[in-house]
Amino acid sequence: MGKQRFLDLHCDTITRERGSVPADDRYDLGPDQAGEVSLVDNGFHIDLHRLPGEWDWCQTFALFIPDQYRGQAALDYYHRCAGAFRRQMELHSGIIRQVRDPAELEETLARGLRGAILAVEGGAALGGRLDSLDRLWQDGVQMMTLTWNGVNEIGSGSDDPGMPLTPLGREVVARMEQLGMVVDVSHLNDPGFWDVARVARRPFIATHSDSRAVCGHSRNLTDDQFKAIRDAGGIVGINFCTMFLAPVEEGCREVSPGQLMAHVLHFLDLHGEDTVALGSDFDGTTLPAFLEDATSLPVLRELMLSAGLGERLTDKICFQNALDFWKRYQETAL
Repeated sequence: MGKQRFLDLHCDTITRERGSVPADDRYDLGPDQAGEVSLVDNGFHIDLHRLPGEWDWCQTFALFIPDQYRGQAALDYYHRCAGAFRRQMELHSGIIRQVRDPAELEETLARGLRGAILAVEGGAALGGRLDSLDRLWQDGVQMMTLTWNGVNEIGSGSDDPGMPLTPLGREVVARMEQLGMVVDVSHLNDPGFWDVARVARRPFIATHSDSRAVCGHSRNLTDDQFKAIRDAGGIVGINFCTMFLAPVEEGCREVSPGQLMAHVLHFLDLHGEDTVALGSDFDGTTLPAFLEDATSLPVLRELMLSAGLGERLTDKICFQNALDFWKRYQETAL
């Protein structure tokens, strides 16, 4: 067996609420007021102390911006979350390090540290201002979803299935590409997706999305959307959310290993051997019962091997495809 290597494209751990915070208040409090999330000894899906030390492991930490925040309130919320991320990197600098490019990631892993990639989930974080992107880039944000589920100044998720990108949304895509920030189309509705596909000049990605052909949820990608990402040189992270893997109720954990693997195998059938990656959605969703938390990733790796994918392809999905994409993206600089 080769070395266990994992590069996960999405989690919500930094903005996950504390268990003591009422669910209705989670977004009004923010990480700094709710009792800031720690990356160690937290009982969450991602706990640095529980991860085996021999793994090469890099996690993308998304700062989730709720749809109800707009304008300055959204910017303020982003800054609170970004501050929480910075403090965690400082507190646990002997374990984990923020990385801003592939070379820095490889150096970090070679030193025996974990890598942390900063991302944003929800373009509402910009507060409706194009120049906010420059501040996010200065903070080290490497990728951003244009929307969450609702409408913002850029476009819409599935809440408005007919809304295209706004004029500002098209400007945001162009400015992200100029800066080197990756456009993430997870959560974006279908018209918005195809707007991105038309205007993008660099590869774009879906950090945490599954196959709509396998499970008909609107959050999943159609085959044509997957092919568009593939042909643009992007990647797609398999989301572990049970509702996107199978037609089950929210909160249900009764999804089988075979139902998850059906998404992997379907994308591979679409010639996605260089495109499929991991996008767990740890600490942001309900996981299948056979995946308890990040320490269960070897279970997924064994499922792939048992399905006949082989060591090389399994490693590509778990780690190498994401790293290769990041290198490829930098080579396409405008």
